[in-house]
Amino acid sequence: MRGRSDSSLLRLINSRKIVDVVLEVAPRGISRADVARATGLSKPTVSALVGDLEAAGLVRMADPGSPSGGIGRPAALYEVVPDSSLVVGADIGATKIIVGVADLLGRPVAEEMLETPPDATAAANAVVEVTQRLLEGCAGGPSRLRAACVGVPGVYRATADSVEMALNLPGFEDFAIRRHLTDRLGVPTQIDNDVNLAAVGEAGAGVDHTDFAAVSIGTGIGTGLIIGGELYRGGTGAAGELGSLVLPLAEESATAVGRATLEDVASAPAIRRIFSGAVSNGRSSTLEVGAEVADIFAAAAEGDEAAGYALSRAASAMAYAVAHLCLINDPALIIFGGGVGANPVFVDAVDRELGGLLAHPPELAPSTLGRRATFLGAISLALRSLRDSLVEQALDGREEQGVLG
Repeated sequence: MRGRSDSSLLRLINSRKIVDVVLEVAPRGISRADVARATGLSKPTVSALVGDLEAAGLVRMADPGSPSGGIGRPAALYEVVPDSSLVVGADIGATKIIVGVADLLGRPVAEEMLETPPDATAAANAVVEVTQRLLEGCAGGPSRLRAACVGVPGVYRATADSVEMALNLPGFEDFAIRRHLTDRLGVPTQIDNDVNLAAVGEAGAGVDHTDFAAVSIGTGIGTGLIIGGELYRGGTGAAGELGSLVLPLAEESATAVGRATLEDVASAPAIRRIFSGAVSNGRSSTLEVGAEVADIFAAAAEGDEAAGYALSRAASAMAYAVAHLCLINDPALIIFGGGVGANPVFVDAVDRELGGLLAHPPELAPSTLGRRATFLGAISLALRSLRDSLVEQALDGREEQGVLG
């Protein structure tokens, strides 16, 4: 906060309380009397501050709608102005990028998907270019953008502003992505691991648990952990790198040094490779070598020998990894996402395997958000960061115009 008088600081604190209450009930409106009860502020104070917030364009009188049939004049209801501030969320994936603009209620008002450029800098610049294009079509345009959050593959080290272990997208070395995007977008920008944000997105989709894990399985494998209702990143930001877990396996999944990680067995490229190897080694199949994972799983469900072998290997490895995750963190629910993980055939196979490893296995479920989970999580975190400065920005704008005392 910039330097403020005691009265200015008190007005800011009380205004935040009011906006928090109005946002809490959104999209419904709320009367000034109910705001006073919820905040403990006096009715005259609420009336004065609501007037300031209304003049600043942050709240407005809600449409009263149809008469209720009651006696007397209905109380005026107030609501936030959804498009008074906008945020950007983006998911930089190995093959696709999703960029979107959302209003104060977290509702996407514009979004676009594009192919991921060949390196990290080009991908970040693509996020900026798409953001600028999308904002031009939004009410208020770029002037209403207040915050951004971008999901990246690999481990993001906030203290160093660097991304590590992003094996499927080169060019993160010595690239300060947060600083770059903050400068280009002109607003505070958060960076986080894509699967961390997917977990936040799943939490916002109505998950009825405060302790769960989101496991994304596609080209790579990662995990986002929600503990006590909050995202857990670990001591250095590397929590959830489940794909690097070393398995007690060898055979065709082993690497050159004679060991296999979970990604070597259960990722999409690994499943295709194991299936092709099974066909080459004489297991029967109705599919051609090089079949897509969705087709392999569909064939496995119909009793295809080679496809069933590939599914069994992947599900067994994933159950092993999940069992160890449960022994450490004890999540009540595990949500599987990504091109592999969200497939119900895969989830059912992992569930069967897990039943033989744990006395009390967690609930397993495929993601319902699909590839938008990370994008929606990014929107959620951008809005959360904006909450701290939203009222201050609105009121400061009025002070600069000489409207507020």
